[in-house]
Amino acid sequence: MTKEIAGIWPAKALMLAGIALTAACSKPAPDPPIPAKVVAGTSLWADPNPITSDGSGIGETTIAWSTNASHVELRIGGPGGRMFGSGGRKGRAVTAKWVNNGMKFYLQNMAAPDPSSPEATLGILTVTVQ
Repeated sequence: MTKEIAGIWPAKALMLAGIALTAACSKPAPDPPIPAKVVAGTSLWADPNPITSDGSGIGETTIAWSTNASHVELRIGGPGGRMFGSGGRKGRAVTAKWVNNGMKFYLQNMAAPDPSSPEATLGILTVTVQ
């Protein structure tokens, strides 16, 4: 091996190792939460959102709301989905570790003629798990 090649090889090796280390250590920025779709006078949010998973792909969060409707239900997956919580103008419901990425929560107005219809939906919240 010539003197020139011997001097270049360690420098290139260090440069390549630095690039590999930078790539391995840098994580992409987390996706921002998807804003809730709500009717006027309603707020619907999750804390935390996004949820940081322990690698299982699931997590836990608290869903909270504020609305003008006097009686609401929080449903999972659709307007007529499984009821997860209920309350009045302000409320919250705490999940256990079963929320998965993209899970949707629907806030339904129970005073509507058909509370399980899309017309009775006050808000839709999509939760992100990373």
